[in-house]
Amino acid sequence: MHALTPDDVARLVNEWGTRARAEAGEDADPYPEPGSVGLPDGTEVDVLVRTADRLQTVFAASTPEQRIRRLDGLIAEAGLSVHLHGDDAGRAREEWEPASPADAVLVAALHTLTDVVVARGAAVLGVCEGVECVDVWIDGPRGRPRRYCCSQCGGRVRVAAHRRRNRLDER
Repeated sequence: MHALTPDDVARLVNEWGTRARAEAGEDADPYPEPGSVGLPDGTEVDVLVRTADRLQTVFAASTPEQRIRRLDGLIAEAGLSVHLHGDDAGRAREEWEPASPADAVLVAALHTLTDVVVARGAAVLGVCEGVECVDVWIDGPRGRPRRYCCSQCGGRVRVAAHRRRNRLDER
């Protein structure tokens, strides 16, 4: 299985995760095509849901240290093997292989999350702080720390805070 992008991992959790779909009122809606997150068409929905639900626990941890522990726990549960493959120029690349083919999507996502956490720290993973939103995000390498899954959620929070302040001022 090829590696997923960080955006693919976040979309996987947000589009197939039980909690995210319920919060968005999408429980009964059809799932998107697996190709929308860089996976082969025909990837089984139950595999994607199970993977998304397991990954969501990493994002939902309240501290970076807990995120690292949960990520490490999933890596241990997956029983994966890491192999190095070299090219003619002597450069190596690692390949993560699941103990079970059913965990191929999980292992691809764990590989991506591990690369992100090792390079930038676990604080770049999180869950939206917007009202009634549980979508996950992976923060980009630049800018202010992220708190919301998208500008819409951030905007809703700012508008609600502004309206609250105005109501208090009117009293």
